Amino acid sequence: MDETTRLWLWLNYATNSNPRLFFELLSRFDDLSEAYEAVQNRDFALLEDVSAAVRERLISASDARFLDRYCAWLERNDVTVITAESDRYPNLLSEIYDPPSVLFCRGTLPEKLPLPIAMVGARHCTEYGREVAALLGEQLAERGATIVTGLAAGIDSAAAKGALSVGASSCPVIGVLGCGIDQVYPPENRKLYDAVIERGAIVTEFLPKTPPLAQNFPIRNRIVSGISRGVVVVEAGERSGTSITADCAREQGREVFAVPGRITDPMSVGTNRMLSRGEAKVVTSAADILSEFTDDAGDDVINGAAKRVTFTSLGSIGQEIYMALLQGEKDADELLDWIECPPQELNAALTRLLFSEVIKQLPGRIYALDTIHTVVTFDQ
Repeated sequence: MDETTRLWLWLNYATNSNPRLFFELLSRFDDLSEAYEAVQNRDFALLEDVSAAVRERLISASDARFLDRYCAWLERNDVTVITAESDRYPNLLSEIYDPPSVLFCRGTLPEKLPLPIAMVGARHCTEYGREVAALLGEQLAERGATIVTGLAAGIDSAAAKGALSVGASSCPVIGVLGCGIDQVYPPENRKLYDAVIERGAIVTEFLPKTPPLAQNFPIRNRIVSGISRGVVVVEAGERSGTSITADCAREQGREVFAVPGRITDPMSVGTNRMLSRGEAKVVTSAADILSEFTDDAGDDVINGAAKRVTFTSLGSIGQEIYMALLQGEKDADELLDWIECPPQELNAALTRLLFSEVIKQLPGRIYALDTIHTVVTFDQ
């Protein structure tokens, strides 16, 4: 680790990863080496107004043995340090208010992320929300987008798993933590944490060993949206951290999307309200998201060849719907007469086919095959 990075780690530790304080203190000196030398010499002329706690951390961290142990721990645990002045620091993140001074990273964070899209939502989500998040994560990854999540339980995890299910995709998956790089939260996400490292990167601004405290997550959320071009809200309750992420995204000039939900579902109150107020754009498929980023994603991502799915992968009711629509457009009642299954099972199958872009919905709740986006093959 070079000396400049060590000095950034020193001041970042002393300010407890507070970017506003970090850059305010940095502005008082010509460079970090001057600040480091002043603290070692106990020359606090330019630091008289800092708190006793910060001064103590500045002093303790200026001990070369402390920095040696700190850097050795990071290297031993395969943690990469990316400072705000590094060429590897995400360009989009550098544009936000209070960008992190240091990012701790495990895995590989590409210098240029291909169309990063954040997917966020309720931890205690519905099965519908979990399924939609996984489908959208999968569809976006198939089209060349980078999925960014907070790796929390519920929607975050489902979206990451959906993206990771696209085995042939070269697009990374990014997880942004609200705790130290060595903490896995929730603990049951250990396998997901490791899978994201294999396919992309885990990043955080919090110091190692920082526990997943409740107050950390709103701070983390500005990075989730800041590193992304757009934010997709799948489910959100009336009051939720997800709404904070959406607010951050709007303040940062990011596109905000929301998946509509049932008006009787508490987990859809937040998303439906965003849509009714014009604070988010409606999402019914990955195409709704990708069409907003033609310049960023390029024709190969948005207008590439239609994806291919096998007939057997549609499931029994999905197969019957497909065969019915081969005969022509049909509304829901006609499909019920054709298939003779419980309405709730038909609706569930229609939702899966819509989000997989096998079918499309026309005005009047009429359904048709979506042959532009998907080709169904009968190969085994």
